[in-house]
Amino acid sequence: MIKARALSVDGEKKFKEYISTVRENPSTPRPNLNTAPFSIEFIRELHIEESIALNSKAELAHYIQEQIRTSDLKREDVIDKNLFWSWLAYIWFDQLTLFAPDTGNRIVKEEAKYVCSRDYRDYYRHLVAGPYLILSLLGSRLSRIFLHSPVYTHNDFIEQIASRQFLITHLNLIEVVDLLYWDENKSRPKQGALSRNKPGNLRRFIKVIQQLELTYDIYSLSKDDIIRILPDEFRNWLNQ
Repeated sequence: MIKARALSVDGEKKFKEYISTVRENPSTPRPNLNTAPFSIEFIRELHIEESIALNSKAELAHYIQEQIRTSDLKREDVIDKNLFWSWLAYIWFDQLTLFAPDTGNRIVKEEAKYVCSRDYRDYYRHLVAGPYLILSLLGSRLSRIFLHSPVYTHNDFIEQIASRQFLITHLNLIEVVDLLYWDENKSRPKQGALSRNKPGNLRRFIKVIQQLELTYDIYSLSKDDIIRILPDEFRNWLNQ
């Protein structure tokens, strides 16, 4: 266990340089950013296990939540500390990237997945801050459809829902998303939920909600009321 740290401005710059370099040369050693002037102690009471194996976004988010809880901290103590989240991505970088089996090169995604942005439009893309934000906002059950995937992925439920504050912050709408697209028996999203061609898919749901809000005060409706006014194409999802 190590004490939690936050990258400094210099540390963030070094981390960005490493991300850029390792795309081209996967054998590039990770720089030591756990000392001054590249990082500072964040919160003395908060400790993080650098070598913990995190098999899913849910595991990652629950681990952070538990460490915060046992340190007598609150969500608001950490949620906007971007350089702390970037430090977490730095210490877990190997888990947040994969090696392509055909080339042996490390698969490194866009910078915003590792360096936490101060802009909410990119904040949710961060592979560490995003899952914690969703779990702390929605709780275990309603966050499952967003956090079921491996830590190194950025699934379309996050991309389509979490990127839209008018959706992710309204629990009744998320309840409907969970009812429509989560497979209780298989503990994963229902097949075809993200298909662009299947009637009643996730993108279609978002479009319909945007249309319905022109007529209804959609955000004040219960989940049952929302389901009642959805077009018939969504009935099949409820019956699966």
